[in-house]
Amino acid sequence: MTRRGFTLIELLVVIAIIAILAAILFPVFARAREKARQSSCLSNVKQIALSTMMYSQDYDERMPLKYFTTGVSGAIKYPGGNSSAHSIWPLPVYPYINNIQIFNCPSYSFKWSGNYSGTSAYGISDYVDGLALADIDEPASTILTADTFTEEDGMSYRISRTISLTSGGKVRAAVSDRHNGGANFGFCDGHAKWQSVPWESQLAQGVQDFPGLLWTP
Repeated sequence: MTRRGFTLIELLVVIAIIAILAAILFPVFARAREKARQSSCLSNVKQIALSTMMYSQDYDERMPLKYFTTGVSGAIKYPGGNSSAHSIWPLPVYPYINNIQIFNCPSYSFKWSGNYSGTSAYGISDYVDGLALADIDEPASTILTADTFTEEDGMSYRISRTISLTSGGKVRAAVSDRHNGGANFGFCDGHAKWQSVPWESQLAQGVQDFPGLLWTP
């Protein structure tokens, strides 16, 4: 019995079907992959929020400072190995996490190396900088930390309601929309959640406001 091979038309039909299926499935796989990264990031943000609260309980119930300087070169040691006269907020929180990777979002290309010269995927709110916990009236609604962009100098350690562009055209102190059009937020009671970020309209207005969330305590 003679077996007939595929004709050119049949092969083209099969290839077309495969191409159509790929066009349908690849975006689905990409969204699923990003959803997994978003979940991993949310876990990071929650750990950071909880660790920040633990730090606050140990230090007179005050939030860490987003930045300070001793004025003494090499006075502050970083877990990544270098030292500096300056401190950024991940440093005092780090001993409660003891894992540099928690400060790195899986969807963000910039990674914190555990040194002063570097960037974290998450910023602390300008409005809780060094604040006493007793001054936060609604901790469950007050933003503590969130996904952020990298500033021109590579230091993404803060977020603010007011946003702008640097001289080099990079975003300053803004909440990022890198997770399916939204960001993961950590709050002053230690919980975390995802919320949408209408980025383009917010940049045009120069402010970021989110329904149900508070910048100022």
